[in-house]
Amino acid sequence: MNIWAEVLEILMLVCFGCSWPISVYKSIKIKTSVGKSATFNILLIVGYIGGIISKFLKMQSALSNPSTTALGKGIFIFALVMYFVNLAMITANLVLYYTNKHLDNLKATTELQANTNAEVVENIAEQITKENSEETKTEDSEN
Repeated sequence: MNIWAEVLEILMLVCFGCSWPISVYKSIKIKTSVGKSATFNILLIVGYIGGIISKFLKMQSALSNPSTTALGKGIFIFALVMYFVNLAMITANLVLYYTNKHLDNLKATTELQANTNAEVVENIAEQITKENSEETKTEDSEN
């Protein structure tokens, strides 16, 4: 087991791990799905699951190898834990995306019901259509 490879992997996971709570906090604070992407979050979840599976496949040889030091084993396990922490943050971000999208739809529905003026209703519908098309373009460009 290459300790430096594990340390660098942990560095990557910690850096990403510091970003996700900020994203979750912003999603809670702004209460809108505008500017967020479900596809992006789903791809990240798939990537973290792949990393976790990779760690489990390497676990037997890494932990049972007599030449692996206690520090090396600890680093290996810490990296695995960091994958789970990041996965939890991304999953929370995805749940917040769909929650906020529901809130956006409720807000639009409330505004439509409150305004009987046909011109106002038309403007709101155009705005929602524009936001949805921008979100689709954003998701398409991320792929």
